[in-house]
Amino acid sequence: MTDKNTALVPEEGWHCLHLFYRIEHGQWQLLSCEEQNAAKTNLSSLVQEVRAMESTQLLTLGMVTPKADIGFMLIMPDLHNASRIEKRLSLSLGADVLTPVYSYLSLTEESEYITTEEEYAQTLEASVRNDPAKLGEALTTFRERVKHYRQERVYPTVPDWPVVCFYNM
Repeated sequence: MTDKNTALVPEEGWHCLHLFYRIEHGQWQLLSCEEQNAAKTNLSSLVQEVRAMESTQLLTLGMVTPKADIGFMLIMPDLHNASRIEKRLSLSLGADVLTPVYSYLSLTEESEYITTEEEYAQTLEASVRNDPAKLGEALTTFRERVKHYRQERVYPTVPDWPVVCFYNM
């Protein structure tokens, strides 16, 4: 039997969990103003706590759809921690206030469609391809660009944009 307290971290990449909830407005209205304020403070504190965790990102999303009212995008290395945070988020506004409508789990990974050095070299002008110094300089620049691209694909830094488009694949 495996230890459920052991971190579940992939060899490469991070877990990405998209969570979409509907707010049960009837349940929400049953709460007093004080309870509603406490619930909003609880959610806000939880978001700040998660955002302070190392190698972790949490985006909060207001939804423009009748299917969900609020969404979260959680990116972090450990799947067990992601699961614990998901449970806390779902209860953060009180019991039965948030109803999950969609969730997607993925793993960040390197693209299969990265240009190789050989392919890149073929796109260079003949004057660069045929000059070892110029070719070396061009390939060094290419390697640095690919290294940065790969790092951002596998370990992304996602801005807290005011609008995002989610396309599940």
